[in-house]
Order: sequence, then structure tokens, then C-alpha cells
Amino acid sequence: MKTIHAAAAAAALSVASYAWAAPLEAGPPAARLGQAVELPGGTPASGKADLPDLDGSAVRYGQALSRLKPEGQAATRGAAETRIYQKASPAVVLIVTRDGLGSGALISADGKILTNLHVVDDAEVVGVIFKPAVEGAAIGKGDVRRARVIRRDELTDLALVQVEEVPAGVTPLAIGNSTTLQVGADVHAIGHPTGEAWTYTRGIVSQVRRAYHWQPKGDVRHEATVIQTQTPLNPGNSGGPLLNDDLEIVGVNTFIGEGEGLNYAVSAEDVKSFLARTEDRMIRTTNAAAGDKCEPTTVSEKRTTDPKGREMLVDRDCDGEADSIVSIPDSRRQPMTVWVDEDGDGKLDAMYFDDGQDGTFDTALYDTDADGKPDTRGFFRKGEDEPYRWEKLD
Repeated sequence: MKTIHAAAAAAALSVASYAWAAPLEAGPPAARLGQAVELPGGTPASGKADLPDLDGSAVRYGQALSRLKPEGQAATRGAAETRIYQKASPAVVLIVTRDGLGSGALISADGKILTNLHVVDDAEVVGVIFKPAVEGAAIGKGDVRRARVIRRDELTDLALVQVEEVPAGVTPLAIGNSTTLQVGADVHAIGHPTGEAWTYTRGIVSQVRRAYHWQPKGDVRHEATVIQTQTPLNPGNSGGPLLNDDLEIVGVNTFIGEGEGLNYAVSAEDVKSFLARTEDRMIRTTNAAAGDKCEPTTVSEKRTTDPKGREMLVDRDCDGEADSIVSIPDSRRQPMTVWVDEDGDGKLDAMYFDDGQDGTFDTALYDTDADGKPDTRGFFRKGEDEPYRWEKLD
């Protein structure tokens, strides 16, 4: 039973660049993913506006925006670089909080913006500014769009922001495949270093480092696969996209090492894992509650005939209601399957498969756009709880 619980739990499953570092800085197994299987058991903002009081303190946007340098025409190296900047830069946003500035990338037509958690910190609402239609046009408080922080991942330092309205003609950036990146490949960054709005830089991949740890100023210890680059980065680049030549996001520019030319971006594969989840992952909260750790429990169990085996309803978050279904066939030739309600809406939106019934998952299907149909498949390495490779389903 402990193995089952562990599998069900698994299914749920120095720095100089931080933001602005200165003080302004199926029912039962018969059910399939795609069916609305019921398990037992702030008003959105829109449009352009000056932001109100975000989290109990007056928002000093005038002070934050004063950090922006006078805009000028972006400098690029050649035709290819110019094309990349012109096509990608409208989807790169300036994120404004009461404490400073950061970068972000529009990744969906409905207004989802990818950035670093340390850019938004604990704010519930932030300001978002899209690039002016005229290169170098002045930016003011009237350009600030209100946006909500809708998801956080403290381990990988990622956050997702939702702005209600996207300017006409702005095309989202696609998430690429960082597992195929080669050392020496060209990469590109667009952000707002030290207040220099919409700055383009170009560099190369120095190395891809798996399970890399970094810890800013005694804060939470982060871990992710990171892309080490020679792409020049500075405070204010945080949260901005690292792009390949095809204008795909292969990483999120996150931190700078102590040496010269050591710049790091959280990989696109970690981004995909983050986007596939529907719950926050807060390490400090988890650690603080370690003394009162939640252990998944079986709500009910029964025998099944197709396949022959056991089926359990499991409560993973200790709220007294089942949020996953675990199916364990008697024959080990058939996979153990875990159906999971990731977002707590009573509908199954992820399926995990343990082909050898050895307690580790091999593949998973995800419904990332909440349309009731699986659209993404993830592949796991033994002993790892996040997919290392992703593929889009037709």
C-alpha cells in the first residue's frame, strides 16, 4: 500500500540578476481523459489602467517607471538578428511591480505571460507593458495593463501571469525544445536590463546543466535544468525569453553567476513541466509545514474486472476528498495507471503510466488547455518526477 501511496503522491507531483536587484529592484478506469469525470467529494481585470493598491501598499509606478532609460532604436548585428528582434520583441513585456521592473514573454493568445517568480515575488497583481508600436516611443503610467499572477513554482523560480487584453497583432512566442540544444548554438535574449527597455543581445550556448542548484542571498534553494550562455544579461533581464533562431523560447533568463560571461536560463523542458501543472509549488511553505506533512490516503478500494485488479480513490492533499484514481492490474504486464485531478475542479486532467509497476512513472498525458482532451505527452527517466521530454499530441 505504501508503494501505491508513493506513486499517487508522485503523480501530484552569487546571483546578480534578480528582477531589479536595487531597492527598486473517468470515473473509474472506464473513464478516459477527456470525459468530465466527477470525483467524490478576484474579479478579472481588463484593459489599460493605472494599477490600484496591489497588496496593501501604494504602488509606486512613477518611481519604478522612472528607472527606464530614454528609449532608442534597438541595435542589432545583421539581417538575421534584426528579423528575430522585430518578430519576437512585441511579445516581450515589461513587468512592473511596486518594487521594480522585470521581463516576461507572452506565450498564449489569451494573455498568459511567462516570467520568473522573483520578478513578481508575492504580488497578486502586477503591471504589464507591451512594446510600443513605434520603436522608442515614450512609456507612461497609462500604458500599464493590470495582470494577475495565476501560478508560481518556487523550485524552478517560474511564474505565470494573466493579462486580460493583448494588443492587436501581437503574436505569442512558442515554447521550443531545449533538449536538442547544442553547445555553441546561437541564442538570443530580449529584455529590459537596468531599465534599458526592449534591449536585444545575442550569444551562444556554453553548456546545458541538469539538476543545477542556485540560491540567491540565502533565500530558497532553486533547482532546474539550466542553459548556460554567453548572452549578456543584467538585472532587468530576469523573466525574459532566451530564443533560438526559430524564435522559440528555449529558456527563461533567470540569473547571473559570479564569474564573467556566466549567464543562466531555466530550460524550456522545466517550463513545460511548470505549465503542465495546475497547482503552485512553494518550497518554503512545504518546508514550514514539514512537521505536519500530508500523506496521501486511500478513500475507498474495490476489485475490478477490466482489467482484473484493484482500483482506489486516493486523497492526495488531505482535504478529505478523493482527487485521483489509482488502477493496479493483477498482471504486471499491464501498467499501473493514475488519473489525477490536478486543478481541483472535479475533472481528471492528467494520466500517469507506470509500465513495470515499479513505483516510477514512464509516461503521462496532460490536458494543459483545460478543453477536456489530452494535448501533451511527457516522458520520464527512472527516478525523476518531471518529464525530460515532451511531445504535442494531434
